[in-house]
Amino acid sequence: MYGEVIEKSYQSPHDSKLAELFQFTEDLASWCEVLACHTDTTLLISALHEYELGFQAAVSGQYRFAFSANRYFIEQVCKFICLSSNEFHLRQWKGGYRDIPWNSIIDNDSGIFSVNFIRVFYSEIESEGKHILGLVLKLYRETSEFVHGNFLNIRVLPKNIDFDENLLKKWLDNMETAKFIVIFLLCMRFSKDLTKNDLNKLEDSIKDELCGIEEFNLLFIEK
Repeated sequence: MYGEVIEKSYQSPHDSKLAELFQFTEDLASWCEVLACHTDTTLLISALHEYELGFQAAVSGQYRFAFSANRYFIEQVCKFICLSSNEFHLRQWKGGYRDIPWNSIIDNDSGIFSVNFIRVFYSEIESEGKHILGLVLKLYRETSEFVHGNFLNIRVLPKNIDFDENLLKKWLDNMETAKFIVIFLLCMRFSKDLTKNDLNKLEDSIKDELCGIEEFNLLFIEK
């Protein structure tokens, strides 16, 4: 059963997108490796594992689990970015004394997409936060509908495990958006603290996603 669904997924018109998103696991692994010397990467590694599970679910026809993993993936990365900026809160979280509410992450004044936050780490792109937050909220809302089992989304899910091109496409579109958001956040938060050698390891993933934001391209201009 699963083998047939996987085969149909890779034989669909979306095979090239699947290949790109599979490659993204290696890009994330590179980020984890580079950042391990800079901060605690527990949450980022957790996000990577969730991404891999979501990918497996999507290609094998388990779409509800795939969309749920999509939401968890973006949540984990956002929490990682948030805690990486505050050692005290990180230690509290690791000790089980602090939770990271979603509303605090998306807060307009102090959240990770706010001008106040972005300005500290990459002031040249502080105006981008509002647009990225809009993408995050839309993605979070759409994937949450599958998590909570909303009626309209239950209706579109296959009654049995089976290939559904429309659902696969929707998941792929969501993950492409998530991929852009994640690379933006990682680059915004850490790129100015990285060595030239580390940036070279991440150059392809940064340029692939963020080439439209000129300020990020400046990272790779020889001085």
